Amino acid sequence: MIQLRKTVVTLLIIGVAILAACSGNQGQSAAERNVNQKEQFVAPANSMTPKQISDKGMELVDKEVIIAGKITHVCHRSGKKCFIVGEDDSLLSMQVFVGGEIDTFPREMAHQKVAISGILKVNKIAKDRILESEKQAQEKMPADTSTEENCMIMERCHSVMNQTAQMKEYMEKNGTDYYPVFYVEGRKYLAK
Repeated sequence: MIQLRKTVVTLLIIGVAILAACSGNQGQSAAERNVNQKEQFVAPANSMTPKQISDKGMELVDKEVIIAGKITHVCHRSGKKCFIVGEDDSLLSMQVFVGGEIDTFPREMAHQKVAISGILKVNKIAKDRILESEKQAQEKMPADTSTEENCMIMERCHSVMNQTAQMKEYMEKNGTDYYPVFYVEGRKYLAK
């Protein structure tokens, strides 16, 4: 049962992380914070976007990578992780955790462009956990959606089912029994 909860939580975190936004802008809009950043930010030539890293995926695991893009969210509780999206029109974001010379990601870094070197890691979500999560979502799907609560439950279930469908498609296409979720253990800033 605990393992099952972990699976559901993991899948929900992946979905929420993509849509997460951080408050604490201290009255400034993203445009105001980024007025001159385009001229100031220069990503290293060998940097990659989250999509480029994910596309190469398993061949880069445990190797040093340079991830570059815009921070979309900084964990406001601890500042120990952030989410970066590339400038390649991909909506794919990737988590970067503190490490090495980076001890925290200040909230003010949200919406700023950065390049961070670090080690690529992978969390492999097992096929049986994905299938169990899908089964639970189907079982929790309410038949009656006339109440606001049931509508919210239905939306969460649909979100989990869409994510599991994508994961199953990946596993079938790549002949694996797991779905990889890549993240970077940060080491140092190269540009910000």
